[in-house]
Amino acid sequence: MSLTEYDMYIDGSFVGAEHNQRFESLNPENNQPWATFPDASESDVERSVQSAKNAFNDHWSKTSVAERAKYLRAIGDKMFENAELLGKTESIDSGKLLKETKFQSEYMKEYFYYYADLAESMNNEIPVPNIDKPNMEVVEVREPIGVVACIIPWNSQMFLMATKVAPALAAGNTVVMKSSELAPAPLIEFAKLVHDTGLPKGVINIISGGAEVGRLLTSHKDVGKILFTGGTSTASHVIRNSAENYASLTLELGGKSPVVVFDDADVENALNNITTAIFSGNGCSCIAGSVLVLQDTIYDTFLDQLTERAKKIKLGSPLDEDSQMGPLNNDKQVEFIEKNIKQSVEQGAKVICGGTKAPEFSEGCYFLPTIIECPDRSISTANTELFGPILSVIKFKTEEEALQIANDNDYGLSSGVFSEDPEKCDRVSKALDAGICFKNCYRFISYAASFGGRKNSGYGRESGADAISDMQIKKTIWTSNARVTEDPFKIR
Repeated sequence: MSLTEYDMYIDGSFVGAEHNQRFESLNPENNQPWATFPDASESDVERSVQSAKNAFNDHWSKTSVAERAKYLRAIGDKMFENAELLGKTESIDSGKLLKETKFQSEYMKEYFYYYADLAESMNNEIPVPNIDKPNMEVVEVREPIGVVACIIPWNSQMFLMATKVAPALAAGNTVVMKSSELAPAPLIEFAKLVHDTGLPKGVINIISGGAEVGRLLTSHKDVGKILFTGGTSTASHVIRNSAENYASLTLELGGKSPVVVFDDADVENALNNITTAIFSGNGCSCIAGSVLVLQDTIYDTFLDQLTERAKKIKLGSPLDEDSQMGPLNNDKQVEFIEKNIKQSVEQGAKVICGGTKAPEFSEGCYFLPTIIECPDRSISTANTELFGPILSVIKFKTEEEALQIANDNDYGLSSGVFSEDPEKCDRVSKALDAGICFKNCYRFISYAASFGGRKNSGYGRESGADAISDMQIKKTIWTSNARVTEDPFKIR
């Protein structure tokens, strides 16, 4: 079978790597190569950044807000019209279900429209009131940063791209994106749509390659801001790289998100949402609710019902409408999960269901929906982000104990609480040490709501109205209405 050959998108053209080096991407359904991509060199990274820099200086930063908004809406329209193509490409390359990848591609139109609207309504010149200096007027002006580097992971690519690119372009910046070497295809299909809108060359550039490409991009002297979504270990390198260019950072990293279920919860609602929290998206979501903190008085009955649901989940091709879970992205991911489950059992955990690769899909990266009883949060599966359909369950008695278990982790991205007592839900949601909390629901996103974590889950926020401001830098302009003729050495 011939492989699909993709190119990078630099300065408005689709190009190969400098030395024609390429790498393969595997279809996780069968672990067979299906497409090849350029492996960018240092020269290719330089070309992409210079393209973005030139586009910024020559025209994009000077383009009217109305013109930028027109292009944003055109990109959103193209994504909506081609959601089937974008979704199918992402599903083949990553293993995520088509029903999810297609929905995200359609929904991202709303993100581009939202930031187009925001850009048109924003006032980027704000007078500073009550200045304590006579005859002085002070204005704070917001300006675009310049070249923005975006590092996109293999999962939920259209969503994680849109949360970065839409506000960056709306604010007047240009972009260089690095795709994941594990699933680069969706971003190149996106580039084709961008190209069709007539967006000026260099405003969006997309390169492919491994860790060295990421290092070169995030340390480049002409990059002014870095938006990174990925693991904490890689983020540590990105932080160090930014010391080379003093770029500002937004880091959306891993999570080990607790979901607390009290005995007064609506059981059916809680069961349904916890199934969503950990098993939808193959469990490959940074906000996956992977630790269930369950009250002792309903522990056995609730766990029995949840286990029955997990056993009935239908695994299959991500392109099949009837599939409820597809394959994980790669074998290394599967091996990492297996290693952690084995270690957890040795530590005293008990596998209730799953815990292995799906035997009927031996060639692919399919993993069974898994539930593990854990005596406490010290168990490996209960404190390590696994990025798969693995739920660790811990019993609690009191609200105080539930919060102690939930917050006993280095991550702080998402969380959840289920109770029919509104005061308890409110109290617990505010006490959970996480950047996001869902009350009696789970796994929702919106262009209007900010998204981000704390602790080892990163810093900065994406989405929401503030995201466009984070893509700008402030300038303070002082205007004197009188000539200064007094002693020049006097402090004013």
